[in-house]
Amino acid sequence: MKILHISDLHFPKKLPLFSLRGKAIVGYLSYRLRRKSKHPLVLISAMVEAISKLEYDALIISGDLTNVSHPGEFQNAKEILSPLLTEKTFIIPGNHDRYHKRAVGPNPLFEKTFSEWLGTSLDSKLYIRSKKIGGKLFIGWDSNYAIPRITASGYVSREILDKTLDLVKEPYVLVCHHPLWNPKTEIESKTHQMTNRAEVVEKLKINPPELYLHGHTHTNWVKLPGPNTSFPIVNSASSTRLSDRNHECGFHLIEMEKSTQYRRFIYSEDKFIETNPIFYEESEGVI
Repeated sequence: MKILHISDLHFPKKLPLFSLRGKAIVGYLSYRLRRKSKHPLVLISAMVEAISKLEYDALIISGDLTNVSHPGEFQNAKEILSPLLTEKTFIIPGNHDRYHKRAVGPNPLFEKTFSEWLGTSLDSKLYIRSKKIGGKLFIGWDSNYAIPRITASGYVSREILDKTLDLVKEPYVLVCHHPLWNPKTEIESKTHQMTNRAEVVEKLKINPPELYLHGHTHTNWVKLPGPNTSFPIVNSASSTRLSDRNHECGFHLIEMEKSTQYRRFIYSEDKFIETNPIFYEESEGVI
């Protein structure tokens, strides 16, 4: 099984200010002034081209396809990704895809746009999605919630944890936007992290996934299995951002056979090239 994992795409889209409300205005201006240049169109095109040429069994996208959850951004993301959206694709939302209440319900923009690639709902009241690709079961969670102030924290309810552990009876890969672990050099603030991740980690010990895929923090890493999380944790964010002194960006191709192998791809000189993965032991970071 070859799993290609991308995340935090933040596809650029020019929006009229009059179409925005509340914190979306601040978020959009911040994106235009501070972050737009970090996600150039040439890099996005190169990523789509590179993935189109790679051999993989499943393409996993762990959220943040948009910047402020504007309807135009969702359609733009779908158009850019169209060459990659197949039966092998599984997508979950990120906090930027749930930026305000309009993006959550009663007719959520994320679900409306990407319904074909979200898998099957395991509970009508909870966001637990499942999709089997090439014989491998993928489970998706939504750790995001829309709140009026500028924050990026997440949460996975006890109901979602209990229901997942009750329903899933075979080996699975878990996909969620927020990290469960960070290197000591990348510790998140309380306004950015999954607020109950210690509880999530403890619960997952009952039936741990084979692999945990996430984004949110715009630096690549692979956390190797340890005493608290017996599974590897892979961060492929941001797959469309230029790397700099503080951000090692790109995406991973994970080969799960008798042993798990990791390949990492980064943008360099107008194309994506393969480079060395960044590995951490669990003791080098914190839950």
